[in-house]
Amino acid sequence: MWFFHNPGLLGINARNLIYIRAYNPKKAVMLADSKIKTKNFLAARGIPVARLYSVIHSKKELANFDFNSLPNSFVVKPNAGYGGEGILVIHGRKGRNFIKGSGEVISYEELENHINDIIDGRYSIADISDVALFEQLLEAPDFLKKMSYKGLPDIRVVVHNLIPVMAMLRLPTESSQGKANIHMGGIGVGIDIAKGELTFATQFDKVIDGIPGFGDHRGLKIPQWEDFLLIASRVQYITNLGFAAVDMVLDKHMGPVLLEINARAGLQVQVANMAPLRRRLERVQGIKVNSPEKGVRIAQDIFGHKIEVKTEKGVEKTVIGTMERVEVIGKKSTAKIIAQAEPEIEKSLLDEKIANQIGLDKLGKCKFSIVGKKVMTVVDTKDFSGEPYDMLIGQRDLRDFLIDPSKNVPVGTEERQKEAPAIVRVFTEKELQKIDIELSDIDSQLKLLSHLKPINLKEENTKFLLDPAYNPQFEYKILSFDPNNFYSRLKRLEFPDSPIGILWQKKANEITRKIQLLEARDLPEFTERSIALYGAPSEELLKEALEEISSMPTEFKDKGKIFTAKEAKKVFEKAIQDYGLKGWRVSLKEDLVSDAIAGKENTILIRAGATFSEDRLKGTIAHEIETHSFTAMNGALQPYRIFQRGLADYLTTEEGLAVYNQELTESSETIKKYWPASSVVGIYEAMRGSFTDVYHRIVELGFGSERAWRVALKAKRGIGDTGKPGAFTKDFVYYKGYKMIKEFVTKGGNLKDLYYGKTNLEDLEIVKKVKGLKSPIYLPSYLRKD
Repeated sequence: MWFFHNPGLLGINARNLIYIRAYNPKKAVMLADSKIKTKNFLAARGIPVARLYSVIHSKKELANFDFNSLPNSFVVKPNAGYGGEGILVIHGRKGRNFIKGSGEVISYEELENHINDIIDGRYSIADISDVALFEQLLEAPDFLKKMSYKGLPDIRVVVHNLIPVMAMLRLPTESSQGKANIHMGGIGVGIDIAKGELTFATQFDKVIDGIPGFGDHRGLKIPQWEDFLLIASRVQYITNLGFAAVDMVLDKHMGPVLLEINARAGLQVQVANMAPLRRRLERVQGIKVNSPEKGVRIAQDIFGHKIEVKTEKGVEKTVIGTMERVEVIGKKSTAKIIAQAEPEIEKSLLDEKIANQIGLDKLGKCKFSIVGKKVMTVVDTKDFSGEPYDMLIGQRDLRDFLIDPSKNVPVGTEERQKEAPAIVRVFTEKELQKIDIELSDIDSQLKLLSHLKPINLKEENTKFLLDPAYNPQFEYKILSFDPNNFYSRLKRLEFPDSPIGILWQKKANEITRKIQLLEARDLPEFTERSIALYGAPSEELLKEALEEISSMPTEFKDKGKIFTAKEAKKVFEKAIQDYGLKGWRVSLKEDLVSDAIAGKENTILIRAGATFSEDRLKGTIAHEIETHSFTAMNGALQPYRIFQRGLADYLTTEEGLAVYNQELTESSETIKKYWPASSVVGIYEAMRGSFTDVYHRIVELGFGSERAWRVALKAKRGIGDTGKPGAFTKDFVYYKGYKMIKEFVTKGGNLKDLYYGKTNLEDLEIVKKVKGLKSPIYLPSYLRKD
């Protein structure tokens, strides 16, 4: 075939010597080789990634791992795997067994053995011990599913100099055992960089006429193609990998999502595109690209399927003066200096002191920015003491510039000496506040629980009371926001490389999951999306909950006065006044799902028909005011709104703390102590059965009909036909969180640390590093004594 005799073909040796060794720093390669580090690093900088459910680091952790804590579908990956080896896709469960993406059923023991192999390093790129990751299972859109055999297709984009130079779609086949692996027999389909259109299809290094089982593919377009290119370029820009392959998938719900980055890009992309890669790489060398957006525009201009020219024709040249201000970028820092254009020399020269100051590497590789354009080059050093410049720009770096002496920067020696080294740009306080406000605004408009409350709740409740065998048919109001608008707003956000930036990125990811959950109301995927947001009860947690309920007394005697909702309102108002919670108010509300709740708008709502014993009222105040209100007030004191609004996944920590505080406050045992455990049972039953199944199960356990109704109602929110299996899994976090808080205290944790705001215990160390964080002021009495 002509292709394999083409002089522009990139071979392995040339790839390693010319591109990987020269352009990929060791630190950047190490980042790319670790999927965990890559995911955390890029997610914190706005790159969309699949959710990470859990990690197993050792065989001891594997022995104690609860697989029921995972959703029904997930992906197991080796952290340092290579070439797709070791990836296991689980689509569902069958008893104790698991169903692979290929449809094959594997046992619990086989899955455990596979993870053991991962830990032993069987799939590791360096053949050393590894860790196993459990990730969200992504779902391809329908047209890509039809082109694939069981597995998930992915898209690889090769990037150099911030310019996407070549791309292909990799399709799983029966030969590749449902994996998008070209070497195992997967199909590689070339993609026109300019248009996102599919071109040639190849399998086993041969061109094929069409996709088996699908037919003619040519001309089909990849949706959101420009987003794929932009993500690929941004990944290279962030990681500092000069030559990289960025692997992504098109998820049905999330759009383009990053899978991983590969610092040792394979070469099969040339076969899929019937075009030599080296020629394209050489073509983008020397082009000055100052942003990922520009890199994408250049790629689309010069790498359309019909555009394969060798000339430099059409490259726009920028006019500069003989003397220009330049920003030189090194490993340690950057420096703003004066440079002189000198076309008489071949290689650029940089002052020795500046080179040491910015941390120039031994090979002399550096970047510099001139009139808004970035140049990646290799320089020599020289002592320029006494000269009016710190750098001479040689012929090699001037190819895309025109020199106009009349544009000289009028800088003399004295002014040059005043130029101080500049630190790499950081986000201004105004920019940080803008990010914070934007996230809080989007989150506040979601009104998640309001959108999950049935609009026909009264009617369906009446029908159920008349016939306890009736499964309510719930209806929901139309979303009060445009999901696509919120997705776009979240996508535009960029986050700083700092503790608060990491927390914001996590919050943005959580908001995305909330939107996806609300979009799935009354749809089959609702439960799966609820699990992605909150998790689900494990078999072990269910067992603990049932054991606790089994110890519940058959009768409870309420001590003291019984308070009506109106009387309870007055007690709450006095507590608010005593605690000095300015701006808080108490309101009665009909049809409230809970008896009392501290809302986001400094409001405590009490269900109009609720009653409270004196002891339970004290416990409810500890739950709602001494936990939810106090964390909100302390959060308002912090430098960013997210602490008052709530960090990502804060709910488990806060509800667990609320239950813990309530238990400390109540002097006598009440049935409400067992409510969190009943919620675990209710959600577990709801995921597998109907509304009436949940109701009758809770009654069987010794709870009253009103409690059973509320457990079933809360578990079936978001479901239309509650006769079908499915659940809103949120309420099990009360019990899970309570267990987590007790363990935290047992291990010596300080509960004051959980009062900085509405925080997540898992992010506590990151929270403590946030600049400007203030100590909590509002604390329950038992913590103020310390």
